[in-house]
Amino acid sequence: MYPITRRILGGITAVTIGALALVACDADDEKDTSKAADGPTATAPVIAPPPSGNPGGSGTPAGQAPKSTKPSASRSSAGDPGDDCGPAPTTKPGHRIVHPVKAPSKDSLYYRDTRFVCDPNDGHYEPVGAEQTPLRFAAQATGTLSGPAPWKAQYLGQVWDHIDKCLAGRTDPGHACSSFGAYEVTLNAAGEISEIREIFHS
Repeated sequence: MYPITRRILGGITAVTIGALALVACDADDEKDTSKAADGPTATAPVIAPPPSGNPGGSGTPAGQAPKSTKPSASRSSAGDPGDDCGPAPTTKPGHRIVHPVKAPSKDSLYYRDTRFVCDPNDGHYEPVGAEQTPLRFAAQATGTLSGPAPWKAQYLGQVWDHIDKCLAGRTDPGHACSSFGAYEVTLNAAGEISEIREIFHS
């Protein structure tokens, strides 16, 4: 009987030891789990939103409307000076810019009014409206033909002849015709032309 009792006690002891081992393992697992729960957890990095002034995907700062890419006009239409030559020049008091319509005769200048038009070559004057009442030349009127080298006429008839040739498309030897045929006239107190000067434009 004694050997049997030893076997039973040995089996009970083995079972008890195994049970205690399992309990110990469970306790270790619970400790590990609690440690994992109490310890710091890994979190995704926080990315701050970009400042409101930084460009977005379109290259435009947030909160700002995109700037217009419409190009500005560099050449103006008739009567509207543009970026090429700036504002229209002002005419001095007593001066007028006119466009002869035919050769002067009987001491009179037949003309049309003009307006300034911008172009890539500093602008020019072109005729507008109907022919006006002729302007008379004063008795001692003078004239200047303007070109690369302005030339003062020796007598007024030389200016009249130049105007006639230019209007007819003929060549005036030694005096190039202005491409737009405008003239600046100075009027005296009586409203007569005391001076006429060709405005050169190549």
